[in-house]
Amino acid sequence: MKTARAIAHSNIALVKYWGKRAAVPGEKDDLNLPAVGSLSMTLDRLRSETTVGPGKVDTFSLGGEVRRDKMSAKVFRHLDRIWAETGNAGPRPPCCVTSVNHLPTSAGLASSASGFAALTLAGAAALGLEADRGELSVLARRGSGSAARSLWGGFVRLDRGEASDGLDCRARPLFPADHWDVRLLIVHTARGPKATSSTEGMERSR
Repeated sequence: MKTARAIAHSNIALVKYWGKRAAVPGEKDDLNLPAVGSLSMTLDRLRSETTVGPGKVDTFSLGGEVRRDKMSAKVFRHLDRIWAETGNAGPRPPCCVTSVNHLPTSAGLASSASGFAALTLAGAAALGLEADRGELSVLARRGSGSAARSLWGGFVRLDRGEASDGLDCRARPLFPADHWDVRLLIVHTARGPKATSSTEGMERSR
């Protein structure tokens, strides 16, 4: 295992999916499959930086704060997925993960998209997974549905897919950032996390 660092940018959906497809009996229950496809614009100023490297035990810090909560559990569950895709036998080696969000966290600006996209890229490089961006988008989607789109800049589409294993539910770039003369203005009016997380909202509307 080696140390790897990745940067991924947040994205805002122009055509948004809401709701998830029900898991098919016999398939993995964490595929995170959207009910419909989506189209997004990647943001050039808002980003996450994540480093994954070897450690004595699993540790995760976000913005300089060590986390031992649901978020850290999701991070290491995602690294387990990446490790499983490498085909290596035995347990995943312990990892030290450090992440910094250059945007408000859990505030409706898709920090989970940039965060899990960066984690997927850094985790794959650190753990030795050889995969193209399309394949990595399938993995990123399992951490956060919107993360699949944050693997590219510009305008990106996430296909709903039809397969029960989710392998055809992947993102792909449509147009570069300068394809349309578009500007996005973000006004941050409140501090702190939003009252209802996207994950909880998706479950309510399933």
